[in-house]
Amino acid sequence: MLVLTRRIGESIRIGESVRLTVRGKLRGHIALTLDTPAHVRVIDDAGAVLLPERHGRGGRRYRASLLVGDSLRIGEHATVWIGSGPEAAAASRTRGRQVRIGIEAPRGVAVHREKHVRETLPRRRANDGRRHGE
Repeated sequence: MLVLTRRIGESIRIGESVRLTVRGKLRGHIALTLDTPAHVRVIDDAGAVLLPERHGRGGRRYRASLLVGDSLRIGEHATVWIGSGPEAAAASRTRGRQVRIGIEAPRGVAVHREKHVRETLPRRRANDGRRHGE
């Protein structure tokens, strides 16, 4: 499991098409938005499918308010935990404006801080061009 700390307004990319953004925090409640492709379902701890809003380019936007220790299942493979994992308790509480987010995903699924994605994608594309003789 990968654990990242995000502040309000910051995002995490899961794969190439899912964006998780921390929208707010009040005591133990964390407000999130998830932007996903239309075919991806988001399921909460109780097994209920979250109802999405329509989002640009045929995608969906989900809004969720979770407590520390709660999780969301994104699609078939990824799970997001608020805190650091299923055992999150007093030791993994959020501090100030920061929220600890644990992500379980297969090795082949890239997980990045949004800022990191923006910085590395142009470099990666430029490097790919050099490798292929462009």
